[in-house]
Amino acid sequence: MSQPNLNLKGYQNVRRIAVLPDSLRHSLEGCDQLPSLPQVVLRVIELARDPQVDLRDMVAAIGSDPALSAQLLSLANTVFYANQNPVEDLQQAVNRLGIERTLSLALGCSLVHTARHRSSAQLNIERYWQRSLVCAMSARLLAERAGLSAESSAIFTAALLQDIGMLGLQSVDGEGYLSLMAQAPDHRTLAQLEREIYGIDHACVGEWLAHRWKLSLRTADWIRSSHQPMFSADTPDQKAKNCIVASGLIADAWLQGEAALSELTTQLSKYFGLETDELLSQLITLQEQLPAVATLFNVRPPEWLDPKRIMHEARMILLERTARLQQDLKQKEQELERLRHEQRELELKTKLDPLTQLYNRDHLEKTLRQALEESRISAKPLSVIFIDLDHFKEVNDRFGHDVGDRVLVELAGILRQVIAEQRVHAGRYGGDEFVLILPGYDTQDARTFAEALRARIASQGLGSDERTQVTASFGLASVDPGTTDQDVESLMRTADHNMYRSKHSGRDRISAA
Repeated sequence: MSQPNLNLKGYQNVRRIAVLPDSLRHSLEGCDQLPSLPQVVLRVIELARDPQVDLRDMVAAIGSDPALSAQLLSLANTVFYANQNPVEDLQQAVNRLGIERTLSLALGCSLVHTARHRSSAQLNIERYWQRSLVCAMSARLLAERAGLSAESSAIFTAALLQDIGMLGLQSVDGEGYLSLMAQAPDHRTLAQLEREIYGIDHACVGEWLAHRWKLSLRTADWIRSSHQPMFSADTPDQKAKNCIVASGLIADAWLQGEAALSELTTQLSKYFGLETDELLSQLITLQEQLPAVATLFNVRPPEWLDPKRIMHEARMILLERTARLQQDLKQKEQELERLRHEQRELELKTKLDPLTQLYNRDHLEKTLRQALEESRISAKPLSVIFIDLDHFKEVNDRFGHDVGDRVLVELAGILRQVIAEQRVHAGRYGGDEFVLILPGYDTQDARTFAEALRARIASQGLGSDERTQVTASFGLASVDPGTTDQDVESLMRTADHNMYRSKHSGRDRISAA
């Protein structure tokens, strides 16, 4: 004997039914056109809620309704059970279907029959039940793919009834609700309009009806959650809700046609760990099962969709999406490179002197400190050249600081040219003082380098006017390989001292210790 599985552990102790606005609740309670269930179905619900139910009692209850009995027998022999022997009596049918699926069929068939006789002719009840069947079958398919096979029949029931609240609202508001439906392009928009008008949406009305019929609290909750957003599922209950929410989206897209279904499937597949092609293949298989099930519910199957076109549309969408992603990635890479460039520019600005665009004093000292450490480790020589322009104060005093600045910029240009092919660092130490750091240069190499630079400055001259041509005095200091007692300050003092020796010896010359 199969046992019903209607409630998660502790579920009924923590779930509360939504409270309807008083005016709407009174209207629903007083409406004789509400979707209703015959006594036999109410009895099936009552038995299904009993964890110790004897299937013989359920068979006896269903047997009192010949039409329902015939439908159950038909379902038990549909394509869902094509690989099994045909059932011949109601007992075998209920055994094969199980409690939840028997309940689903009883509910669905009864509600379809009631709705056909009570709903306004202006409500497209055929399309409503087509959508509900697609919802139910899609939800069960997704549940099985999500590892919820044991819950798939219960999920089928909740998905089938997820929009039953629409029939309730249409029963109490007639033309007003039909007008509201006409304004909504999809169910989520409809739910938003319902909340604005009635203070609650049809999913909550569906939950109220499920509670009124004494369906399980879990089923009522799933109905209420049927139009909420999907979330990454980490619990069985959230997985079940995702199946039901997705089923409604699938049904809407299904009824719109191949392109809409293909577009939606490319978005949904990530929630169920499926590739788009795999999910589409499953839905196409589902289409083959729909006619037999629709017949049991006395509903005309939805319009047939072209499987080849569905797959083609999906592939085109994925190709387009891939192209967009690649373009977005390219744009992001370009943006990242731009930001990197800006960062490099910003970092460089912190190292450079604004006027000459050579290293500033802080970065010169950091560079020299690093060069000293490398010299100690590699046992290679290191030299420093201190440069000071001759009579530069007179240039500023006689011709103005603009001319003086131009002289400094011209000197910086010469320094950049002479160090371009060599591993030499140049910077402005302050005012008209410049420093060159020459890793690997001993005293003789540094003197040769400095002499070539001095001669170039003297021959080229600095300043555009002959009256402003400026020479430079040089001071040289070196560190011998293996020296360990030299530091930045002492090395700079030595180079500075030697530069002043050049000044005192007549300028435009080089001095070294």
